Amino acid sequence: MKQMTVGDFKAHFSSVLEEVMQGEEIQILYGRAKKPVACITKNVEKTKPKKRPIGLYNNMGPFWEDESFEITPEWLFDDMDDLM
Repeated sequence: MKQMTVGDFKAHFSSVLEEVMQGEEIQILYGRAKKPVACITKNVEKTKPKKRPIGLYNNMGPFWEDESFEITPEWLFDDMDDLM
C-alpha cells in the first residue's frame, strides 16, 4: 500500500487516480504527525442478483387447504409473552 501526504495527493491527483485504476491502494496521511485518515481503492461494481422465477416449485408437491383452519387472536398471540 502506497502512502501519500495530502499535499502530494493534491499535486498528483490525476496520476494517483491512474494508479488506483490499476489496482494500487493509496493511503492518505494528514498533519505533522502524518496520521492516516483515508484509503483510496478501486471501486468494484456489485453484480445484481438474478431474479428468481415465480412458480419455481409449481406442481412439484401436494398442497391442500383445510376449510376448518382459522387463525384466531389467541392462536396468533399465544406465545407473545415468551418473547417479551
